[in-house]
Amino acid sequence: MLFSVIFLYSYGQKKKPVDLLAEYHSFKDGDLKKNFKPTPLNKRIATFPFNKATKVKIISYNLNLKRSTANSYITPPLPPKTKEDSIIITKYYDSIKKNATFELREAIEQSIFDGIQESKILTLSEISELTDVIYNTCDKYYIKSVSSSGCFFPRNAILFYDESGKIFAYFEICFECSGIESSPRNILDPFKMCEYLYPDLQKFFKSKGLATEYVEKK
Repeated sequence: MLFSVIFLYSYGQKKKPVDLLAEYHSFKDGDLKKNFKPTPLNKRIATFPFNKATKVKIISYNLNLKRSTANSYITPPLPPKTKEDSIIITKYYDSIKKNATFELREAIEQSIFDGIQESKILTLSEISELTDVIYNTCDKYYIKSVSSSGCFFPRNAILFYDESGKIFAYFEICFECSGIESSPRNILDPFKMCEYLYPDLQKFFKSKGLATEYVEKK
């Protein structure tokens, strides 16, 4: 009888098993995680590509181009017959140069970086800031899906240099459409690139003096 009473008491004290899946679905997309623990700096910088980088640089480009006009086709002029025609042709080719987008992949392959308009090499403390944004921002939230607008027109990038001074990886960023592409591909988990990342990442770039959007020509 005593054993039965003890058994029933002990059984009654046991907690009900937690249905983790049901608990997850009880939260709305974007709700803050109550038990969120940020990834510490030592683990952040031990993650590729930061773990192999001897230098990290942020850059901006294509700042004077609208997405709608970049690389737009202009009908070429007829062969020049007069001095006025020559002036028109000169303006035509100048317009092509002005409307040519800076392609980061091609620039790296050809080692031609004239199209970079702003750049900054990050200090260790700034790398700490950057990795905190990249690896801890989206982890604060319950996120069930990640989508992309498909209008990718990057104006900013994060470059990673190896010991020989060559770029071995990069993140290319479009803040206007909230998108990131990387080389090598798929460096970041898609859930690290949620919608909440871009405002904080953009704030980081601006705090370092880099523009992130179209700049109207004066």
